[in-house]
Amino acid sequence: MKKMFFFALAAAGMLTACSNEDTLGGNGEQNVSEQQIRLGVASSKVQTRGTGTVGGMTDTENVWAGQTLWVYMLQKGSMELALYKSPAVGTTAAAETEVFNNKKFTAPTTVTSGLATTADGTIAYYPVSGNYDFWGYRVDDAAGATPVVKTVDDTDAEVEVNVATKRVVDITIDGSQDIMAGKAAPSTDEVADLGNYADNFYSAYAARKGVQPNITFNHLLTRFTFEVRAGSKVTAGLPTNGNTDAVKVTGVSVDSKTTGTLTVAYTGETKAAADLLTFTGDASALTLKQRDENAVDNNEALVALKPVSLTWTDENAAMGDVLKIGEALLVAPGEKEYPLTIALSQDVLQKVGEAKVTMPLEQKATIKMDGTKTFEPGKSYKVTITVYGLEDIRVTATLVPWADGGSIDIDDDRDPNNGKYTEPTVTPAP
Repeated sequence: MKKMFFFALAAAGMLTACSNEDTLGGNGEQNVSEQQIRLGVASSKVQTRGTGTVGGMTDTENVWAGQTLWVYMLQKGSMELALYKSPAVGTTAAAETEVFNNKKFTAPTTVTSGLATTADGTIAYYPVSGNYDFWGYRVDDAAGATPVVKTVDDTDAEVEVNVATKRVVDITIDGSQDIMAGKAAPSTDEVADLGNYADNFYSAYAARKGVQPNITFNHLLTRFTFEVRAGSKVTAGLPTNGNTDAVKVTGVSVDSKTTGTLTVAYTGETKAAADLLTFTGDASALTLKQRDENAVDNNEALVALKPVSLTWTDENAAMGDVLKIGEALLVAPGEKEYPLTIALSQDVLQKVGEAKVTMPLEQKATIKMDGTKTFEPGKSYKVTITVYGLEDIRVTATLVPWADGGSIDIDDDRDPNNGKYTEPTVTPAP
Protein backbone atom coordinates (compact mmCIF):
# COMPACT_ATOMS: atom_id res chain seq x y z
CA MET A 1 0.00 0.00 0.00
CA LYS A 2 1.38 3.36 -0.99
CA LYS A 3 0.65 6.47 0.93
CA MET A 4 2.14 9.89 1.52
CA PHE A 5 2.48 10.70 5.12
CA PHE A 6 3.06 13.97 7.01
CA PHE A 7 3.36 15.49 10.44
CA ALA A 8 1.95 18.87 11.48
CA LEU A 9 4.00 20.94 13.90
CA ALA A 10 1.92 23.74 15.42
CA ALA A 11 3.64 26.63 17.16
CA ALA A 12 1.21 28.54 19.36
CA GLY A 13 1.67 32.00 20.93
CA MET A 14 -0.22 33.66 23.80
CA LEU A 15 -0.28 37.39 24.39
CA THR A 16 -1.54 39.41 27.32
CA ALA A 17 -1.37 43.02 26.10
CA CYS A 18 -1.78 46.21 28.06
CA SER A 19 -4.87 47.03 26.02
CA ASN A 20 -7.49 45.26 23.93
CA GLU A 21 -6.45 46.94 20.70
CA ASP A 22 -5.19 44.57 17.98
CA THR A 23 -2.30 46.77 16.93
CA LEU A 24 1.33 45.84 16.51
CA GLY A 25 3.63 46.89 19.26
CA GLY A 26 6.72 49.08 19.00
CA ASN A 27 10.40 48.21 19.20
CA GLY A 28 10.24 45.72 22.04
CA GLU A 29 11.11 48.27 24.66
CA GLN A 30 7.56 49.29 25.46
CA ASN A 31 5.88 48.27 28.70
CA VAL A 32 3.89 45.34 27.32
CA SER A 33 3.44 41.81 28.58
CA GLU A 34 5.55 39.12 26.98
CA GLN A 35 3.97 36.66 24.59
CA GLN A 36 5.19 33.13 25.14
CA ILE A 37 5.81 30.94 22.13
CA ARG A 38 4.18 27.57 22.60
CA LEU A 39 5.25 24.94 20.15
CA GLY A 40 2.73 22.16 19.64
CA VAL A 41 2.74 19.11 17.42
CA ALA A 42 -0.16 17.37 15.76
CA SER A 43 0.27 14.26 13.67
CA SER A 44 -1.90 12.78 10.99
CA LYS A 45 -1.60 9.17 9.89
CA VAL A 46 1.97 8.60 8.80
CA GLN A 47 4.37 5.89 8.23
CA THR A 48 11.73 4.98 11.26
CA ARG A 49 20.48 6.06 15.88
CA GLY A 50 17.77 5.10 14.02
CA THR A 51 14.55 4.86 15.93
CA GLY A 52 12.55 3.72 12.93
CA THR A 53 9.35 5.08 11.45
CA VAL A 54 7.58 7.93 13.25
CA GLY A 55 3.89 7.28 13.89
CA GLY A 56 1.80 4.68 12.14
CA MET A 57 -1.10 4.03 9.79
CA THR A 58 -3.85 3.54 12.37
CA ASP A 59 -5.18 5.93 14.99
CA THR A 60 -3.78 3.71 17.73
CA GLU A 61 -0.28 3.60 16.25
CA ASN A 62 -0.16 7.21 15.13
CA VAL A 63 1.21 8.89 18.23
CA TRP A 64 4.33 10.83 19.07
CA ALA A 65 6.99 9.11 21.15
CA GLY A 66 9.13 12.01 22.34
CA GLN A 67 11.11 12.30 19.09
CA THR A 68 13.70 15.05 18.68
CA LEU A 69 12.72 17.95 16.41
CA TRP A 70 14.84 20.92 15.31
CA VAL A 71 13.23 24.32 14.77
CA TYR A 72 14.23 27.63 13.17
CA MET A 73 12.43 30.93 13.60
CA LEU A 74 13.68 33.24 10.83
CA GLN A 75 12.90 36.75 9.72
CA LYS A 76 10.17 36.48 7.13
CA GLY A 77 11.40 35.73 3.61
CA SER A 78 15.07 35.48 4.59
CA MET A 79 17.61 33.15 6.12
CA GLU A 80 18.39 35.57 8.96
CA LEU A 81 17.50 34.60 12.49
CA ALA A 82 14.60 36.06 14.43
CA LEU A 83 15.96 38.15 17.29
CA TYR A 84 14.17 38.96 20.48
CA LYS A 85 14.97 42.36 21.99
CA SER A 86 14.41 42.32 25.71
CA PRO A 87 12.69 45.35 27.26
CA ALA A 88 15.16 47.88 28.65
CA VAL A 89 15.55 48.10 32.40
CA GLY A 90 16.42 51.61 33.53
CA THR A 91 19.39 52.77 31.52
CA THR A 92 20.56 49.25 30.62
CA ALA A 93 20.67 48.69 26.85
CA ALA A 94 18.27 46.10 25.51
CA ALA A 95 19.84 42.76 24.67
CA GLU A 96 19.12 40.89 21.46
CA THR A 97 18.87 37.12 21.66
CA GLU A 98 18.11 34.47 19.06
CA VAL A 99 14.68 32.95 19.43
CA PHE A 100 14.90 29.54 17.74
CA ASN A 101 18.29 29.00 16.13
CA ASN A 102 18.30 25.30 15.26
CA LYS A 103 16.57 24.81 18.59
CA LYS A 104 16.18 21.29 19.88
CA PHE A 105 12.62 20.34 20.79
CA THR A 106 11.09 17.18 22.19
CA ALA A 107 7.77 15.97 20.82
CA PRO A 108 5.07 14.85 23.28
CA THR A 109 4.39 11.19 23.99
CA THR A 110 1.42 8.85 23.52
CA VAL A 111 -0.71 11.52 21.83
CA THR A 112 -1.40 12.48 18.24
CA SER A 113 -1.40 16.19 19.04
CA GLY A 114 0.20 18.10 21.88
CA LEU A 115 2.77 20.66 22.92
CA ALA A 116 6.42 20.11 22.20
CA THR A 117 8.94 21.38 24.72
CA THR A 118 12.45 22.73 24.40
CA ALA A 119 14.97 20.07 25.31
CA ASP A 120 16.71 22.41 27.75
CA GLY A 121 13.50 23.67 29.35
CA THR A 122 13.86 27.28 28.19
CA ILE A 123 10.83 29.40 27.38
CA ALA A 124 10.82 31.76 24.37
CA TYR A 125 8.69 34.81 23.56
CA TYR A 126 7.55 36.43 20.33
CA PRO A 127 9.14 39.78 19.50
CA VAL A 128 6.42 42.43 19.90
CA SER A 129 6.75 43.44 16.26
CA GLY A 130 7.84 41.75 13.05
CA ASN A 131 6.75 38.76 10.97
CA TYR A 132 8.53 35.44 10.99
CA ASP A 133 8.86 32.08 9.27
CA PHE A 134 8.92 28.81 11.22
CA TRP A 135 10.85 25.86 9.82
CA GLY A 136 11.27 22.39 11.32
CA TYR A 137 13.04 19.18 10.50
CA ARG A 138 13.89 15.77 11.92
CA VAL A 139 16.98 13.72 11.06
CA ASP A 140 17.21 11.27 13.97
CA ASP A 141 20.96 10.56 14.22
CA ALA A 142 21.67 10.90 10.49
CA ALA A 143 23.56 14.16 11.15
CA GLY A 144 25.11 13.35 14.51
CA ALA A 145 23.99 14.40 17.96
CA THR A 146 23.56 18.07 16.96
CA PRO A 147 23.10 18.76 13.23
CA VAL A 148 25.56 21.26 11.75
CA VAL A 149 23.55 23.59 9.48
CA LYS A 150 25.27 25.68 6.77
CA THR A 151 24.02 28.78 4.97
CA VAL A 152 24.49 28.50 1.20
CA ASP A 153 23.44 30.21 -2.03
CA ASP A 154 21.67 28.71 -5.04
CA THR A 155 24.95 27.19 -6.26
CA ASP A 156 25.32 25.46 -2.88
CA ALA A 157 28.40 27.51 -2.09
CA GLU A 158 28.72 28.36 1.59
CA VAL A 159 28.05 32.10 2.12
CA GLU A 160 27.23 34.60 4.82
CA VAL A 161 23.68 34.51 6.12
CA ASN A 162 22.73 37.91 4.69
CA VAL A 163 23.16 36.63 1.10
CA ALA A 164 22.18 33.02 1.72
CA THR A 165 19.14 31.46 0.05
CA LYS A 166 19.16 28.14 1.93
CA ARG A 167 20.07 26.47 5.18
CA VAL A 168 21.27 22.91 4.63
CA VAL A 169 22.61 19.99 6.64
CA ASP A 170 24.58 16.98 5.41
CA ILE A 171 23.22 13.59 6.41
CA THR A 172 24.17 9.93 6.11
CA ILE A 173 21.35 7.41 6.33
CA ASP A 174 21.55 3.78 7.47
CA GLY A 175 17.98 2.72 6.67
CA SER A 176 16.54 3.32 10.13
CA GLN A 177 16.07 7.10 10.21
CA ASP A 178 12.86 8.88 9.25
CA ILE A 179 13.96 12.17 7.64
CA MET A 180 11.32 14.93 7.63
CA ALA A 181 11.14 18.68 7.04
CA GLY A 182 8.59 21.44 6.55
CA LYS A 183 7.55 25.06 6.90
CA ALA A 184 4.55 26.67 8.58
CA ALA A 185 1.87 28.04 6.25
CA PRO A 186 -1.51 29.47 7.30
CA SER A 187 -4.73 27.96 6.03
CA THR A 188 -7.26 29.93 4.00
CA ASP A 189 -9.42 30.37 7.10
CA GLU A 190 -6.45 31.60 9.11
CA VAL A 191 -5.57 34.18 6.46
CA ALA A 192 -9.17 35.38 6.60
CA ASP A 193 -8.90 35.69 10.37
CA LEU A 194 -6.04 38.14 9.93
CA GLY A 195 -8.39 40.63 8.24
CA ASN A 196 -6.64 43.58 6.69
CA TYR A 197 -3.28 42.36 7.93
CA ALA A 198 -3.19 39.14 5.94
CA ASP A 199 0.61 39.26 5.54
CA ASN A 200 1.28 39.64 9.25
CA PHE A 201 2.19 36.06 10.04
CA TYR A 202 3.65 34.64 11.99
CA SER A 203 3.68 37.34 14.62
CA ALA A 204 2.38 38.49 17.96
CA TYR A 205 -0.44 40.18 16.05
CA ALA A 206 -1.35 36.93 14.30
CA ALA A 207 -1.28 35.06 17.60
CA ARG A 208 -3.76 37.54 19.05
CA LYS A 209 -6.01 36.67 16.12
CA GLY A 210 -5.67 32.98 16.94
CA VAL A 211 -3.38 32.25 13.96
CA GLN A 212 -0.62 29.91 15.10
CA PRO A 213 2.31 28.52 13.10
CA ASN A 214 1.65 25.02 11.79
CA ILE A 215 4.59 23.19 10.27
CA THR A 216 3.70 20.30 7.98
CA PHE A 217 6.42 17.67 8.19
CA ASN A 218 6.79 15.70 4.96
CA HIS A 219 8.57 12.36 4.93
CA LEU A 220 11.43 12.67 2.46
CA LEU A 221 12.62 9.08 2.11
CA THR A 222 11.08 6.04 0.42
CA ARG A 223 9.91 3.38 2.85
CA PHE A 224 9.95 -0.40 2.34
CA THR A 225 8.23 -2.83 4.68
CA PHE A 226 8.83 -6.56 4.30
CA GLU A 227 6.88 -9.80 4.51
CA VAL A 228 8.25 -13.31 3.93
CA ARG A 229 6.61 -16.65 3.14
CA ALA A 230 7.69 -20.18 2.25
CA GLY A 231 7.40 -21.19 -1.39
CA SER A 232 7.23 -24.92 -0.61
CA LYS A 233 6.39 -27.13 2.33
CA VAL A 234 9.97 -28.34 2.50
CA THR A 235 11.03 -24.70 2.95
CA ALA A 236 8.75 -24.56 5.99
CA GLY A 237 10.33 -27.73 7.42
CA LEU A 238 7.60 -30.17 6.38
CA PRO A 239 7.35 -33.04 6.87
CA THR A 240 8.57 -32.69 10.43
CA ASN A 241 11.56 -34.83 11.38
CA GLY A 242 12.65 -34.77 7.75
CA ASN A 243 16.17 -34.14 6.50
CA THR A 244 15.70 -30.35 6.54
CA ASP A 245 14.21 -27.94 9.07
CA ALA A 246 12.33 -24.74 8.29
CA VAL A 247 14.30 -21.99 6.58
CA LYS A 248 15.13 -19.00 8.78
CA VAL A 249 15.31 -15.49 7.35
CA THR A 250 18.34 -13.98 9.09
CA GLY A 251 18.73 -10.69 7.24
CA VAL A 252 17.36 -8.36 4.58
CA SER A 253 19.32 -5.58 2.90
CA VAL A 254 18.61 -3.08 0.13
CA ASP A 255 21.23 -1.17 -1.85
CA SER A 256 20.66 2.60 -1.70
CA LYS A 257 22.56 5.85 -1.86
CA THR A 258 23.32 6.99 1.66
CA THR A 259 24.99 10.42 1.54
CA GLY A 260 22.71 13.40 1.05
CA THR A 261 22.01 17.06 1.76
CA LEU A 262 18.79 18.17 3.44
CA THR A 263 17.43 21.69 2.89
CA VAL A 264 15.86 22.77 6.17
CA ALA A 265 14.95 26.35 5.17
CA TYR A 266 14.98 28.37 1.94
CA THR A 267 13.80 31.53 0.24
CA GLY A 268 11.61 31.73 -2.84
CA GLU A 269 8.89 29.43 -4.08
CA THR A 270 7.81 26.27 -2.30
CA LYS A 271 10.05 23.31 -3.08
CA ALA A 272 8.89 19.77 -3.79
CA ALA A 273 9.90 17.00 -1.40
CA ALA A 274 12.27 15.60 -4.03
CA ASP A 275 14.16 18.92 -4.07
CA LEU A 276 14.57 19.14 -0.31
CA LEU A 277 16.70 16.02 0.02
CA THR A 278 19.28 15.16 -2.64
CA PHE A 279 21.73 12.24 -2.68
CA THR A 280 25.14 11.73 -4.24
CA GLY A 281 27.68 8.92 -4.44
CA ASP A 282 27.40 5.19 -4.92
CA ALA A 283 24.88 2.87 -3.32
CA SER A 284 25.67 0.61 -0.38
CA ALA A 285 23.70 -2.00 1.54
CA LEU A 286 21.22 -0.80 4.17
CA THR A 287 20.31 -3.54 6.64
CA LEU A 288 16.83 -4.14 8.01
CA LYS A 289 16.48 -3.87 11.80
CA GLN A 290 13.61 -4.39 14.22
CA ARG A 291 12.20 -2.71 17.29
CA ASP A 292 13.46 -3.89 20.64
CA GLU A 293 10.84 -6.24 22.07
CA ASN A 294 11.43 -4.68 25.51
CA ALA A 295 11.32 -1.06 24.32
CA VAL A 296 9.08 1.27 26.30
CA ASP A 297 8.09 3.28 23.21
CA ASN A 298 8.99 3.82 19.58
CA ASN A 299 11.69 6.36 20.33
CA GLU A 300 14.31 3.78 21.29
CA ALA A 301 17.04 2.66 18.94
CA LEU A 302 16.28 -0.25 16.65
CA VAL A 303 18.17 -3.49 17.23
CA ALA A 304 19.55 -6.25 15.03
CA LEU A 305 17.00 -8.45 13.28
CA LYS A 306 16.22 -11.76 14.97
CA PRO A 307 15.92 -14.82 12.68
CA VAL A 308 12.36 -15.57 11.57
CA SER A 309 11.41 -19.22 10.89
CA LEU A 310 9.04 -19.77 7.98
CA THR A 311 5.80 -21.63 8.73
CA TRP A 312 2.99 -23.38 6.85
CA THR A 313 -0.22 -23.92 8.79
CA ASP A 314 -2.82 -24.28 6.03
CA GLU A 315 -2.47 -27.68 4.38
CA ASN A 316 -4.51 -26.51 1.39
CA ALA A 317 -2.58 -23.28 0.82
CA ALA A 318 -0.41 -22.80 -2.25
CA MET A 319 2.26 -21.01 -0.18
CA GLY A 320 3.28 -20.68 3.44
CA ASP A 321 2.17 -18.17 6.05
CA VAL A 322 2.90 -14.48 5.39
CA LEU A 323 5.10 -13.16 8.21
CA LYS A 324 6.03 -9.52 8.78
CA ILE A 325 9.75 -9.09 9.30
CA GLY A 326 11.64 -6.15 10.79
CA GLU A 327 10.53 -2.52 11.22
CA ALA A 328 11.16 -0.86 7.85
CA LEU A 329 13.95 0.29 5.57
CA LEU A 330 14.04 3.96 4.62
CA VAL A 331 16.03 4.53 1.44
CA ALA A 332 16.96 7.31 -0.95
CA PRO A 333 13.98 7.94 -3.28
CA GLY A 334 13.93 8.50 -7.02
CA GLU A 335 15.22 5.12 -8.26
CA LYS A 336 13.48 2.69 -10.60
CA GLU A 337 14.90 -0.36 -8.85
CA TYR A 338 16.82 -1.41 -5.75
CA PRO A 339 18.96 -4.57 -5.43
CA LEU A 340 17.65 -6.80 -2.63
CA THR A 341 19.54 -9.48 -0.69
CA ILE A 342 17.86 -11.97 1.65
CA ALA A 343 20.15 -13.86 4.04
CA LEU A 344 18.86 -17.31 5.04
CA SER A 345 19.90 -20.33 7.06
CA GLN A 346 18.61 -23.89 7.22
CA ASP A 347 19.45 -26.83 9.47
CA VAL A 348 20.04 -29.87 7.28
CA LEU A 349 21.06 -33.49 7.76
CA GLN A 350 24.32 -34.16 5.90
CA LYS A 351 24.99 -37.74 6.98
CA VAL A 352 22.73 -40.46 8.29
CA GLY A 353 23.12 -40.90 12.01
CA GLU A 354 24.67 -37.50 12.59
CA ALA A 355 23.17 -34.24 13.89
CA LYS A 356 21.87 -31.59 11.53
CA VAL A 357 24.17 -28.71 10.67
CA THR A 358 23.30 -25.09 9.86
CA MET A 359 23.89 -24.02 6.28
CA PRO A 360 23.91 -20.30 5.33
CA LEU A 361 22.00 -19.42 2.16
CA GLU A 362 21.48 -16.26 0.15
CA GLN A 363 18.71 -15.18 -2.19
CA LYS A 364 19.08 -12.25 -4.60
CA ALA A 365 16.25 -10.21 -6.10
CA THR A 366 15.38 -6.70 -7.27
CA ILE A 367 12.64 -4.37 -6.04
CA LYS A 368 11.36 -2.85 -9.28
CA MET A 369 8.89 -0.14 -10.20
CA ASP A 370 6.61 -0.66 -13.18
CA GLY A 371 7.33 1.17 -16.42
CA THR A 372 9.13 4.50 -16.21
CA LYS A 373 7.95 5.33 -12.67
CA THR A 374 10.35 5.82 -9.80
CA PHE A 375 9.93 5.18 -6.10
CA GLU A 376 8.66 8.39 -4.51
CA PRO A 377 9.60 10.20 -1.30
CA GLY A 378 7.02 9.98 1.47
CA LYS A 379 5.50 6.76 0.17
CA SER A 380 5.59 3.32 1.77
CA TYR A 381 5.80 0.15 -0.34
CA LYS A 382 5.14 -3.36 0.96
CA VAL A 383 7.55 -6.01 -0.35
CA THR A 384 6.54 -9.67 -0.08
CA ILE A 385 9.38 -12.17 -0.53
CA THR A 386 8.73 -15.82 -1.39
CA VAL A 387 11.58 -17.93 -0.06
CA TYR A 388 12.79 -21.33 -1.23
CA GLY A 389 15.20 -23.44 0.78
CA LEU A 390 17.24 -26.56 0.17
CA GLU A 391 15.61 -29.62 -1.34
CA ASP A 392 16.98 -33.12 -0.74
CA ILE A 393 18.88 -34.55 -3.69
CA ARG A 394 17.41 -38.04 -4.00
CA VAL A 395 18.97 -40.26 -6.66
CA THR A 396 16.81 -43.20 -7.76
CA ALA A 397 18.55 -46.18 -9.46
CA THR A 398 16.32 -48.05 -11.90
CA LEU A 399 17.58 -51.39 -13.28
CA VAL A 400 16.79 -51.94 -16.95
CA PRO A 401 16.31 -55.70 -17.72
CA TRP A 402 18.22 -57.42 -20.54
CA ALA A 403 16.24 -57.66 -23.76
CA ASP A 404 16.06 -60.91 -25.74
CA GLY A 405 18.32 -60.48 -28.78
CA GLY A 406 17.52 -63.84 -30.37
CA SER A 407 19.61 -67.04 -30.75
CA ILE A 408 22.42 -68.18 -33.03
CA ASP A 409 22.77 -71.93 -33.79
CA ILE A 410 26.26 -73.04 -34.87
CA ASP A 411 26.71 -76.63 -36.17
CA ASP A 412 30.12 -77.23 -37.78
CA ASP A 413 29.12 -80.58 -39.24
CA ARG A 414 26.17 -79.13 -41.05
CA ASP A 415 27.51 -75.72 -41.97
CA PRO A 416 31.02 -75.12 -40.76
CA ASN A 417 31.25 -71.54 -41.95
CA ASN A 418 27.97 -69.95 -40.84
CA GLY A 419 25.72 -69.94 -37.86
CA LYS A 420 21.97 -69.73 -38.12
CA TYR A 421 20.30 -66.72 -36.45
CA THR A 422 16.80 -66.98 -35.05
CA GLU A 423 14.75 -63.84 -34.28
CA PRO A 424 13.47 -63.61 -30.74
CA THR A 425 9.90 -64.49 -30.12
CA VAL A 426 7.83 -61.38 -29.52
CA THR A 427 5.07 -61.85 -27.04
CA PRO A 428 2.00 -59.82 -28.04
CA ALA A 429 0.90 -57.25 -25.56
CA PRO A 430 -2.15 -58.33 -23.57
